[in-house]
Amino acid sequence: MTDTPRARPHLPPHCDQLLVVMSDIEMGAGGVADDFPHSDFLAELVLSYNEPPFADLPLSLIFNGDTFDLLKTSFMGAYPRHINREVALGKMKRIAAAHPLFFKGLRELLGHTKAERRVYFVVGNHDAEILFPEVQELIREHCNCGDRVHFPGFQLEFGKVHIEHGGQLDAMFQMDPDQPFVNFDGEEVLNISWGSAALLDTVMVLHPLLCFHDRLKPKDVVFDILPDLKELTIGAFWYYWTRDYWRDYFERDDPTRKLSWSMVKELIWRFGSRVPDVAMDKTLFQRVQEQDRFALYVVGHQHQPMLWSYGDRKVIQNGCLRNEYMLVDDGRTIRPIAKSYSEAYLLRGVPVRSQLIEIEGPPAPPGYVPASVTDVLPQVRKLLAASGNHAPAVQPAPGPAGKPVKKSR
Repeated sequence: MTDTPRARPHLPPHCDQLLVVMSDIEMGAGGVADDFPHSDFLAELVLSYNEPPFADLPLSLIFNGDTFDLLKTSFMGAYPRHINREVALGKMKRIAAAHPLFFKGLRELLGHTKAERRVYFVVGNHDAEILFPEVQELIREHCNCGDRVHFPGFQLEFGKVHIEHGGQLDAMFQMDPDQPFVNFDGEEVLNISWGSAALLDTVMVLHPLLCFHDRLKPKDVVFDILPDLKELTIGAFWYYWTRDYWRDYFERDDPTRKLSWSMVKELIWRFGSRVPDVAMDKTLFQRVQEQDRFALYVVGHQHQPMLWSYGDRKVIQNGCLRNEYMLVDDGRTIRPIAKSYSEAYLLRGVPVRSQLIEIEGPPAPPGYVPASVTDVLPQVRKLLAASGNHAPAVQPAPGPAGKPVKKSR
């Protein structure tokens, strides 16, 4: 085994369990469109927890949503909105075939004999397909240790620790935890969120072309540099929400077409502000303030590492492990963003130490990073001219807190 990707820590003097929480890995089906082509790196990181000083400490490895990028994985060359068992399994098989070293690492982790090892897969907005029992069984088979691989659904609790991805706190990606499946044309399909349905129906077909640009931050700088890209993507959504969605909504009884006041409010704000990034509402903040049930909350979803507290109650917002890049010098320079995840050491279910861990990722594979972010412009302009989808210009709208949305450089 090579040197581990992070320095060896000193364990707390009193602890009886370690939680390692990784969010937003977003493993895809391989190639340049895969946001995480580093199975060897991840396997090495995971297996470092079988080495001292962790070797004798019981460990729960929690993949906290968006572990697999099933949302952006095609099935037979398409991105169907009605996701049945066949579609879900087909997409998961593609990802598993592209990441054998990840599952090999999990098999070795779970084979550790000095202390208990368990793995949990929490549902995120990119991998809701793991709600299918057949997909869960496929993952267990690849781990070859099924009784220690668990699928708790949308959230997980360990004593005084609460873990959830964060998609359920985002109006665009909320699913009904009590009804994960619905019937459509005589078969059971995934009861996806209206945000996921919109992505599948509009811009997902653009993913092979724009996959690298999806990894760039800040998004407002990306759109400033590439206004044609902004017009193409926002125009596609505008056409969808003003015409296609409503025609289908009234013509056919389709359970994946949802309508609610929260959806309408979110759409008004999104189109007014033209903010493309995911966002969580104030529910978590209110929960931390008003409830004393948990001492630690761990979330992901926003790809932005953060740590904040309310008295002795603590919130860790994981960053992500997928590849992301910072645009600087007006887009002339691309800088890899550090990857991050979290650890929590527990004693009888109470966290005694919790922390964010930042690590440097491996180099990108050959051909993964384009020579310039403007390389896609000829194809984008061709698609824009052919589509005829143009969103009208609008003034910036108030943000969720009533404040103007400002650009940050």
